[in-house]
Amino acid sequence: MRLLAASGLAAVLLYTEGQWESRSGGRMLVADLLNRPGLMLGSALAALIAAAWLGDRRTALRTATRAVTVTAGVVFVLGAVSVNKVQAAETRSREEAPAAQQRTLVVVHRSYPDGPHAGEHWQVLLEAGEGWSARRWSLAEVGGGEQEARLVTARWTGREQITVVTDSYQRVFNLDQDTGEPVEAR
Repeated sequence: MRLLAASGLAAVLLYTEGQWESRSGGRMLVADLLNRPGLMLGSALAALIAAAWLGDRRTALRTATRAVTVTAGVVFVLGAVSVNKVQAAETRSREEAPAAQQRTLVVVHRSYPDGPHAGEHWQVLLEAGEGWSARRWSLAEVGGGEQEARLVTARWTGREQITVVTDSYQRVFNLDQDTGEPVEAR
């Protein structure tokens, strides 16, 4: 029983680490492995439900525990199903840096036909490094609704420079020589 409860807690903590590493500049391999709410939180819920069911010895407490855990399980499943119903068509383009082979400019294009996020969305990312130390930085989030900006281009404009152009603005990022972190030019 304690092992199941500890497993549930561990799954929540691992998911929290995945969320933290999903930030701009976070370790992308850790984020990709652990930032999976359906899998990690579902595993935690299943382990905690199993621990609660197996651990209760008294009839009244067992009945109450089972009612609460079944309700929590149903709410989780319904939430997971509703979140997964909003599907987007997604394409990714990747462009290697002209100066360093361990840097890649990634443009993710998502098109939501309906729902709360309907419309065209672009995310411009820089991936640097390899293995466990590889990092991912978010350079721009573009789009959303019909009145929002649209991405025109995102490209390497120098050995250590990236330019993101939309129909309403242009942003230039220079890469730090030591860390590879993008810094917006002023």
